[in-house]
Order: sequence, then structure tokens, then C-alpha cells
Amino acid sequence: MEGLRFREAGHEDYPAMLRVSAGVHNGCDFLPALFHRWVDQHNRTVLLAELDGTAVGLISTHIVDGGETVLVQAWRVHPSCRGKGVGRLLRQYALSQARQQHPGLRRQRYSENAAIFDSKPQTSAGGVREVMRQTVLCFEGRSDTLVSNLPSLRHTLPTDDVTQLTPPQLRALFSDHAPLQAAIGGHVITSDCEGYCITPSNVKLLDSGNRKVFASSTRDLTITVSHSYSVEKGLRYNIDCFGRDLDSVKAHLANHMEGVTRAVDVIRFYIYVRADLLEGVRRFCAGAGLRHVFCDRQQVLVEKDFEVEMDTIPLRGSA
Repeated sequence: MEGLRFREAGHEDYPAMLRVSAGVHNGCDFLPALFHRWVDQHNRTVLLAELDGTAVGLISTHIVDGGETVLVQAWRVHPSCRGKGVGRLLRQYALSQARQQHPGLRRQRYSENAAIFDSKPQTSAGGVREVMRQTVLCFEGRSDTLVSNLPSLRHTLPTDDVTQLTPPQLRALFSDHAPLQAAIGGHVITSDCEGYCITPSNVKLLDSGNRKVFASSTRDLTITVSHSYSVEKGLRYNIDCFGRDLDSVKAHLANHMEGVTRAVDVIRFYIYVRADLLEGVRRFCAGAGLRHVFCDRQQVLVEKDFEVEMDTIPLRGSA
């Protein structure tokens, strides 16, 4: 496309990011909160697409799994340029750059949305395979409402040994693969749409950026990971839940919600759970005084291996 250029974003590109992201997630967009952190993060690249000098697209790539996987995130195109191939060219450029800078990359991994009733595995002739599927619940409320309602909810929950893990405890958990794989249902654990293989090299990533990891094993092993940050509407709080026991998951949710220690008029919780725990978690959130915000959906984490031959776009910053 004539006049289309790609370049790495810097802190000074915050206004350009806001332009590309206008209207995303209705005031609860994660990117304005994380942009500066992402620009500085090791092994992460944020790229802008510019058309005649104006930002029209954005994408982030993050190298994880000891250099074997690239996470593709925040892939966006301004409404004025959608349907013109900008997003496709930007993604091709980003992956070509990642593979040239990190020759050990074996796969790309990213998340997609699916309807709540769609249970069809996300696979295709192009080699895409489904890694994990979670139901996403979205609830909203006030911090003072949580403070009022959580104590009475606590009396209905079992006294589980829910513990916030320290870095050494997290490393120990990652080294004992069998129970962890049983809890997460595979080899990848997610936090805020980012999927990490359960390898020691990823421990620092789960123990960074205001994340909290809780574990309990009174029944089956249950793991939850939360990530919170300020957004335009107030506070966004993402909680990924891994475990099969509903009571344990509810005890974990109570621990995370009790961690909201500042007064906030609007807290939006995005809770990722197994589909069979959906109704129980809904009732728990309603009991905590939270309002169901919008229709539930599924987050599907998928990955695709790279071919031996690299499909490259020359890294000259243009297309």
C-alpha cells in the first residue's frame, strides 16, 4: 500500500496509540494502562503502522517460553483503514521482524473470541490448533459494595488454604508439572489473555506487572492469577481461574476481591473460568453485589507453528 510505513513505538507515541484504540472496550481498554510498560518490557516490541505519517494500526509481539513462542497481542487498525489490508501487512511485518530477531522461535500464540454456545475446536487447514478455552464473565461494581458484601459471603465458603505465592513458591509449582497440568488442563497457563508454557523461564512473567498468583490444594489443586490496573472508567481486574472445584474457585475469587483496598466507583472484573463453573461463579458475583455487564463469551487460545521457510516482509519499515 502506497504511503504505508511500519516502525517501533516509543513513549512519545502514546497519543498515536490512543487514536488507533479509540472506542475499544468501552472505557475499559487495557492498552492505555499498559502501553508505557510494554514499550520498556524486555523481549516485547510494540509496532505502529503509519499511512502518510498518521498512525492507523498497532500490534505487539512478546517473546516467551524461553524464546520459542511469540505472543501476538493488541492487533488493531483504525476504523478508517479497516478492510484495506493494513492489519494483514502489519501482522506479517511484526512476525517477520520477530523471527529475524529471535531465530529460535517455533510458534506464534494468540487469543480469539468465540460465542458462548460455540464449542467447536479452533482448528484449520492452516495448522492453527486450540490450546485452551475459557468462559469469560464480566461483572461491575463499587469497592464499598464489595467491602459490605464479602464478609457475609465468606461464611458460605470453605476454609481453604488459599495462599498468595512468592517467587520461590511459584518456581516450585512450575517444577511439579503433573498437578499443575491437571489444574490448567494442559501445558499453558494464561494471565490477561497472555499464554505461557509452564516452564521456569516464564515464572518472572507471571510474577510481574501487578500480578497476584494464588494456590490452594485442600481439594484438587486450584490456581488463580489476577492482574489489575486503572482504566478510563475506573479499575479493571482480570482473574484467570484454573481448577475443577467450584467452592475452591469461589474462595480464590473472594481473596482477590478483598485485595481491592482503595475506593473505586467502578471496578470491572473479567473472570475466566471453566464452562461447567459458569453458573456457580455468576451466583457468587451477584452475591458480592456485582452487576452482570454484558453477554458472556469464550476466550480461545490458539497457536500455530512456523514453517521452516520464513515468509518475510523486508525489514525496511515499509510495505
